[in-house]
Amino acid sequence: MSVAAKRVAVILAFSVAAVSMILWFSSGGSQSPTVCDGSARCFEGEITDVYDGDTVYVAGSAIRLALTSAPELDEPHGLEAKEFAKKVCPIGSLATVDEDDGQTQGSFGRIVAVVYCSGVNLNAKILEANLASIDTRFCDVSEFANETWAQSYGC
Repeated sequence: MSVAAKRVAVILAFSVAAVSMILWFSSGGSQSPTVCDGSARCFEGEITDVYDGDTVYVAGSAIRLALTSAPELDEPHGLEAKEFAKKVCPIGSLATVDEDDGQTQGSFGRIVAVVYCSGVNLNAKILEANLASIDTRFCDVSEFANETWAQSYGC
């Protein structure tokens, strides 16, 4: 490889890294990490159902979005929250589930976790859309309480 070709390759590599960092910071830290944090379960699977604004099914497992509380379906904005979650995580799309180390006991048979679809943190996005609120009851135990998105909504 010539010196000029090596320079172009190095410049290209730095450009890709810079763009990735800009996208990460501009998302408020809401894009998917390379690897899940903590030691609890971490898995990928297909979104098989969106039950409501804070419960989705990934590979058939019920997932409760950590630190979020969306209205029930029969409450104001409940259906809107569900439709928003379906837009971020369409049925059939691939999701990454990062279980909350501080809540491995789950919630009513659901895994408590952060869910990433297409690199986007669903927990953060539904809060950002004002279709859910932060559930401060769990800020003292959740591994995600110090994340930018959780802090900015009240943890």
